[in-house]
Amino acid sequence: MTEQELITYFENKELPETLRIDRATTQNEVKEAVTRNIETMLSNPKVTGAKHRLTQIKNALETPYDGPEIPGRQS
Repeated sequence: MTEQELITYFENKELPETLRIDRATTQNEVKEAVTRNIETMLSNPKVTGAKHRLTQIKNALETPYDGPEIPGRQS
């Protein structure tokens, strides 16, 4: 997915406050994280971490993680 496609995807997307990305990762303040990562992606095109995180958030919105917690962790 291109940078512009990611930006378009998130433009009018209703975002939750928190989002479980995978077994070990929960994104808090999703809206702020999306805004911050879009700004970083546009200002530093060679740094791929922001695009990767936006892709993770998009995938988690489309297919929510519903697997087990990490053993020993409390929610």
